[in-house]
Amino acid sequence: MKNTSLQLLGIALILSLLSSCAKEESENVNQDSIYSIYELFYNVNSDLTTARATFRFGGATGTLLQLNDPAAATFEGDALLYNSLLGVHSKEYAGLKPSGTFTYADLDNHTFVNSTPTIATIDYPVVDTIYTDSAYTFTWTGSPIAANETITLTIDGTQQSNFEVVSSSTEGATELIIPASKLQNLGIGDATFTLQRAHNTFSVVGTSTGGRMALWYTTQKTIYIE
Repeated sequence: MKNTSLQLLGIALILSLLSSCAKEESENVNQDSIYSIYELFYNVNSDLTTARATFRFGGATGTLLQLNDPAAATFEGDALLYNSLLGVHSKEYAGLKPSGTFTYADLDNHTFVNSTPTIATIDYPVVDTIYTDSAYTFTWTGSPIAANETITLTIDGTQQSNFEVVSSSTEGATELIIPASKLQNLGIGDATFTLQRAHNTFSVVGTSTGGRMALWYTTQKTIYIE
């Protein structure tokens, strides 16, 4: 296996992107121009849930904002603390926290309350080896794809600088098809499979600038490619 997994590479890219973005304090901007992003992540392998609120000036790609007292963001009543490197307000919890309520109070004495749906779980089929001579039907354990959901399987194989991705947003789908050509690109040996279920919606209570909410459930497993 490569020493650097796809997941670590993705994190590094995100860190690089966020750290290069301009950051500002919320007291210096029009409060009605603040775009809010609420996210709840659960990682099976670390058994951690992260609640995260991100605020941007002017829209989804605008300047990252740090909230100034008395403006504040909480999740289930717990303060979300500002991470200056990432430009987000967050808190970690041990274990799965399947849902909760984000509350954001701005400097104009407006309070916005957004409750998340329940995180839908997902898991691997019973499989230890996948063969490259034909396409593989990956039927996950868990409910079919629902509205606003995407299921993504990322495979990091033994070939250097190579990974394959298959995904679906088709409502009612219960499986992903991994083409034989993608399996053959991975190389023979242990491959790291990262399975992610994501729910995204742009229906949030917020300013006239808008916002979005996302839920993520991620699990990783090693499967042999033969």
